Amino acid sequence: MVRRLAFALVSLVVLASAPAALGAYPGPYALQDGLGVLSHDGAVRYTVSKDGANTLLRAVSRTDGTVSLSRTVAGAFGIATLSPQGGYGEGLSHDGGTLVLQSVDIKPETQFLLVDTSNLSTRDTISLKGTFAYDAMSPDGSRLYLIQHKTVQDLNHYVVRGYDLNGHALLPGRIADKTQKDWIMRGWAVSRTSTANGRWVYTLYANPGGFPFVHALDTVKGVAHCVGIPWPQADPDQADVFNFRLGLKGSRLAVRWPGGAAYRFVNTTNWKVSKPSVR
Repeated sequence: MVRRLAFALVSLVVLASAPAALGAYPGPYALQDGLGVLSHDGAVRYTVSKDGANTLLRAVSRTDGTVSLSRTVAGAFGIATLSPQGGYGEGLSHDGGTLVLQSVDIKPETQFLLVDTSNLSTRDTISLKGTFAYDAMSPDGSRLYLIQHKTVQDLNHYVVRGYDLNGHALLPGRIADKTQKDWIMRGWAVSRTSTANGRWVYTLYANPGGFPFVHALDTVKGVAHCVGIPWPQADPDQADVFNFRLGLKGSRLAVRWPGGAAYRFVNTTNWKVSKPSVR
C-alpha cells in the first residue's frame, strides 16, 4: 500500500474541488512503496518500504529484481517524489553517491537522511523545526534546496530555502527571483528536468486560478527565475497542465502535451516564452 506524506491528506481537504492530481504535496513529498529512485545508469532502483515503525531501504536490480543491498533505518522515511505521475522519485546526488530521504509524518520537526548508496549507510541526519520538503541538490553535494511551508493550514504557499551541508545550517533568506519581487510561489509541482551537469533544475508547476509557471533553479549560485506560461483564464482549474511534461534540448525547454507535442518553449538564456511554429 502506498504511503504518502500526511500533507497530501491536508491538501485534499483544503482543495477538495481541485483535480485528483492535486492530492500530491505541492513539492516533492515522501513516498513509501513507490517506484523509488533510479540510479543514473538505470541499472539500480533504490526503494523504501514500511518496516514497523522503521523504514526498509533496498537497492534493487532493474534487470532481474534481485536485492543487492538492504538496510533498516530507524523512523518513517520516504522517497522525495514530485507528483503522482512523476515516475521515479528525486533525491539522488549528481555523482550518484548520496540519496536524500525525508520524514513522512507531520511533526514539529522535519528530518532528512543522507544515505551512502554504496552501502546504504546513513552519512548524515538533518533535523529542522517546521515543515520542509526536498527540492534539489547542488552538483558538488555541498548544498540542499528545500521547500518550506510556513503553516500546514496553507500548503499551497511556500518558499525555497538553501541548506549548507558543510556547515550544517539553514541559510538565511529565501531563494527567489530577484527580478520579480512580488512573485509568490504557489501551486503544484508537475514535471521536472535538469541540465546534464546538474546545475539547473527546471520544475513545472500548475497554479489553478493563476498561471502555470516554470521554476528555474540555479543550484550552484542559489538563484531562481520564475517563468509564467500562458493559459486561458476560461480554464482556471488547469487540469491538462497536470499531465504536461518538460523536456530540455540545449537552451530550449519544452513544455509538452502528454502525446509529445509542444505547448510552449522557454529560452533558458533569456527566459522568453514562445509558441511552436506552425507548419
